[in-house]
Amino acid sequence: MQHHHHADISDSFHCKRSHSGEVVHVYNSNNYLMAEYTIRTGRTSWQRVAAVTQRESVEKWLRNNYPAVSEPKPVAPVAVDKPKAKAARH
Repeated sequence: MQHHHHADISDSFHCKRSHSGEVVHVYNSNNYLMAEYTIRTGRTSWQRVAAVTQRESVEKWLRNNYPAVSEPKPVAPVAVDKPKAKAARH
């Protein structure tokens, strides 16, 4: 689900997705930046103080509407046991 314009989270908060698409900015009703949510990690960084209940509600809304996108982990090459070279004896 992608939101290109602002989306209302509650009566007090709305959000806008950054141009890069990796960060969602959360603003209060006075358009103060309150938090930044990184979609790649699912982490919310609060820039201003908000009541715990408001923070929990906003963070839950962000997780539901912008689930964290984990990048696929590269597959490590499988180690193959090679026969050891015999040391030359003199």
